[in-house]
Amino acid sequence: MNGILNGFVDTAVQCWGCAVFDNLFRVVSNAGAAVYEKIANICFFVFFALFAFFILWAIWKHINPKKPDTSDPFFLKSVGRVVINSLFALTLLGIGVGFPRFITRITFEPVADITLVYSHAILNTIPEAVNTRVTYQPMKMENTGLYRPKLRDTVISIMKTTVTLFQSFMKLGIAIMEEAFTWRNILSIGDIFRHILIFFVGLYLFYGFFKLFLRFCFYFVDVIIAMGMFAFMFPIALMMMSFKGGDMPEWMSSIGKGLGANQIKKLINAIITLGSAVITYMVILVIIARFFSDSGTTVNGLMDAITSGTVMAEDLSESNLATLTLGGTIILVYVLNYIYAQIPQVTKMILDTFGVEEENKLSEQMADDAEKLVGLVKNSIKSVGQTIVNGGEKKDTGDKPKEGGKDDKGGKDDKGGGKK
Repeated sequence: MNGILNGFVDTAVQCWGCAVFDNLFRVVSNAGAAVYEKIANICFFVFFALFAFFILWAIWKHINPKKPDTSDPFFLKSVGRVVINSLFALTLLGIGVGFPRFITRITFEPVADITLVYSHAILNTIPEAVNTRVTYQPMKMENTGLYRPKLRDTVISIMKTTVTLFQSFMKLGIAIMEEAFTWRNILSIGDIFRHILIFFVGLYLFYGFFKLFLRFCFYFVDVIIAMGMFAFMFPIALMMMSFKGGDMPEWMSSIGKGLGANQIKKLINAIITLGSAVITYMVILVIIARFFSDSGTTVNGLMDAITSGTVMAEDLSESNLATLTLGGTIILVYVLNYIYAQIPQVTKMILDTFGVEEENKLSEQMADDAEKLVGLVKNSIKSVGQTIVNGGEKKDTGDKPKEGGKDDKGGKDDKGGGKK
């Protein structure tokens, strides 16, 4: 079983989203750089229009007959501050695409690098080992876009590292299922049921983490959306920075906040969310490795075998399985099911520790829609299959009138009429 199913995992559980992310990354990066200058030119005109409105608003506040504001008679807090800010902001805006490239280099790239290094450290792996198990390699990309190729390569490496964790859990499930077929310790009927339950523990791990892997394939969507929003909104955010700190209307300050720091934070959150699965699922891995290790030994050996994808049935503790009671197996299934259900809460708790919000709302929605689509296709295939089996005839599930329903009554009348 190990050889056949492990081959399936190595072939099927690859980075399905990497190629799509690679193409979309290049599109967003090149498009962002191409239109940056045009958006910047528009922002200059918008700034002067808003600045004129801002001056009129500041004057009106000063001469308002109902409630005049005399705290700033020389407009130093309002107009003066905006003039100083605008000299700085518009100068950066005029530099061109080089400035947002610099911002991405000092913000997003270090975050992605740290996330990748942390993921490798937790899994005790190296880039070469990841590339051996997940074979996708990024396509060639010119270094002329708004985002550097290094950011793309790092994000893809994070995705590939996380995929190796899904491979590890699925191979662990295969090893547990194979161990359930070893009948050396079966001495009673209860032992048979115990091994059947152990088989379903392995099947649960295999199927459950395959479903999680399919959902993870959509997680790159939030990164791409955040990248696109940052690329196209950055010139506007830079222009709105001119009004920061000034005594301005509330709607102007809300625009600047929504387009500026929030967009940077969203992209950082989306990148970290890609690697958060590694931290979350390691909690489950430690519990499982502890259970299937021999008493009095460390779990390091088994965990290394699991995370490297080389775990076999022989690596699991036979003594623990031999002494496990039927009730203990049921409790193990319950604990695994409970931990599986707590994955979203554990992820949120870990991200909150680092002050990061989970940024995968769109990807989760797409994963839900994909599951619904698969369900519809499955039901359609089932319906077509039933139609073929039945020879095109539909089963009549309605209530048919009994033979001679109304006619019987008529017949009784005829019978009654014969007695006249």
